[in-house]
Amino acid sequence: MQQAASGRVRVANEVIASIAAMAAREIDGVAGLDSAGARHVADWIKRDIAHHGVRVLVDERRAIHLDVFLEVRSGAVILEVAERVQENVIEAVERMLELEVAETNVLVSSVSFGS
Repeated sequence: MQQAASGRVRVANEVIASIAAMAAREIDGVAGLDSAGARHVADWIKRDIAHHGVRVLVDERRAIHLDVFLEVRSGAVILEVAERVQENVIEAVERMLELEVAETNVLVSSVSFGS
């Protein structure tokens, strides 16, 4: 017989950001994530954590709010890449954490013209 768990389980915002960043990088057309852009914006908002190019806020209902800062490859259709990133990030975070993702904002901060 299993005993009831005592205490609570918490997941660091950095872990949430890592999951979101991994899911974003899986999408074709994503050159990378913009960690500097995410940190700069996060400096203005309390309780936000910027990590791996993702800003995370968990609200009082335990719903997750994400801002994902992307660098998109030249030639990719930006809107399509952003929409696929949104879908993949939401699916990965909800599946791994079993918490609701209230919103996922994708901000394309640069385009990579590298080879």
